[in-house]
Amino acid sequence: MTDSLQGIRVVVPVTKGRLDLADTLRGLGATVMEGEFIVIQPTADPLALRAAVGRWCDGEYEWMAITSRNALGALHAAAETSGRTLTAPMPPASLAVVGEATARASADIGLEVALRPSRQQSAGGLVAEFPEGRGRVLVPVGNLAGDTLERGLARKGWSVDAVEAYRTVDGPGLDADAVAAVGSGAVDAVVLTSGSVAKRFAAQCATVAQNVAMIAMGQTTASAARAEGLDVALVAATPDYESVIAAVRRAVEGDRA
Repeated sequence: MTDSLQGIRVVVPVTKGRLDLADTLRGLGATVMEGEFIVIQPTADPLALRAAVGRWCDGEYEWMAITSRNALGALHAAAETSGRTLTAPMPPASLAVVGEATARASADIGLEVALRPSRQQSAGGLVAEFPEGRGRVLVPVGNLAGDTLERGLARKGWSVDAVEAYRTVDGPGLDADAVAAVGSGAVDAVVLTSGSVAKRFAAQCATVAQNVAMIAMGQTTASAARAEGLDVALVAATPDYESVIAAVRRAVEGDRA
C-alpha cells in the first residue's frame, strides 16, 4: 500500500465550509465528486438557544454533552453574539464529547474535554461512560437527533436540558453526471458521514453499481444506511476522517471485511 489514492474516484459529502475530508482525499490523489446531501441551518428557536447558552455561561450546569461539531459551532456563535464565552464556567463545569472531531473543535475554541468515550464513539457510548450524578446537563442537539443521550443521562440521575442548536435539511446532493457514475460503476467508493447523508444519498441514487464500495463513518451511520437499503461494504473503525481514509484504502485494495 502506498500513500497515494491516484486514480480512485470517491463521492464525498460536503457542507458549506466543511470541505476538509474532500480536500484531504484530493491531496492524496483521489478524484472527488462532492455532494451537498445535507444543509445545516440555524435553529428554529434562537431565543431558546441563547437562553441555554446564557445559563451555561452563568454556571448553572455541571456538564455539557455534545455529539456534533455543528452543535458546538452554534453554541459558540450564540455565546460570541452575546459577548460571552463558553469557557467561562470551566471548571467546575465539565464538557463531554462523542468523538475525536468534536474534541478537536472544542480545543480550537479553548474548551477542555473532560470525557470522551473510549469504546463506542456514539451517543450510546457516551451514556455508557458518563458518571452517575445529580445536577443539570446541557445537551445541544440537531432537529433530527434521537433521544438516546437525553434519556440515558436522565437514567443516571441527571436533570437534562436538551435544546435545538441547529437544523439539518436536504441539500441538492449530486449532479446528474455523478448520479450516473454511481449507477454505472464509474465510482470506486461513496463515503457516508451521517444517517441524514445516507438517507439523502439513497433517495437520489436509486441504482448503485455492485462494484461501488459504500463506506460508513461509524456504526450509527452504517445502521442508518442499511435501513435505507444500502449495502455497506466497510465501516470506519472510529467516526473520524483518518479512519474514513483508511477504509477507502481498504476498499480499493479489495478488503471489504
